[in-house]
Amino acid sequence: MDENSFPVPSLLFLFFLLFASIKVPTTLCADDDSRYSNCTTTISCGGIADIDYPFWGMNRGNYCGLPGFELKCEDEVLKITMNQNTLRILDVDPQHQILKVAREDYQTGYCPSELVNTTINFNYFDYGSSLRNLTLFYDCLPLTSPLTFLSNCTINDTMVDVSYATTILPGDPRPGICRESVIVPVYETAAQNLNPSTMNNALKEGFELQWVVDSDQCRRCKDSDGACGYNQTTNSFVCFCRDQPSETTCLPTQGTLALLL
Repeated sequence: MDENSFPVPSLLFLFFLLFASIKVPTTLCADDDSRYSNCTTTISCGGIADIDYPFWGMNRGNYCGLPGFELKCEDEVLKITMNQNTLRILDVDPQHQILKVAREDYQTGYCPSELVNTTINFNYFDYGSSLRNLTLFYDCLPLTSPLTFLSNCTINDTMVDVSYATTILPGDPRPGICRESVIVPVYETAAQNLNPSTMNNALKEGFELQWVVDSDQCRRCKDSDGACGYNQTTNSFVCFCRDQPSETTCLPTQGTLALLL
């Protein structure tokens, strides 16, 4: 045998290593699992795009994300509902798992038709840093204290006085005598410069929420060419693969194995 030639088994082994190092294209095939195909799509609305797990809604089925993460697009504005609050999504930072949101009912001023406190789903979300609670007090007159009042509101055809505070000081009479109060988080920088003329902007700028989800679990699934999702039967993470779901990551498909062999 020629000393410079390779045995046939060695050549086959080299070809195997060569093919194994090639990343198989991830284009969708007609026989892919429909849940895999659906969960590889992303959400886009207005100026926000490429949103995927743990979010779902619109073009993504509810098995593509977690409960409480449904998104809706209304008039090109991305929104999420938490308890009684509809929140307008201003920005999404997937890397740091941060949503920048603002109360939808306070987008046109501080006189919404219903007075509801800000509440979030603490199972999956927490408030971001550098925030301060803004308390809006409604229907407090008559008061003799030297408080800063905003322009009066008309709520459900009734004229209502409005005042505010970013810190409730001892002796402040409003918590005890005002008929209604609403807490809305605002940025600390906005709170420090708050006055009647900057109030609307402070409310429109919103606040940050951080979603608390295991990102490593989804990353490992995606690295194996899977699509992250949620098993509604077991209430647990699922990795949708081309052929069938997995609890963790995807194995090479039959087509990939055939190519390698």
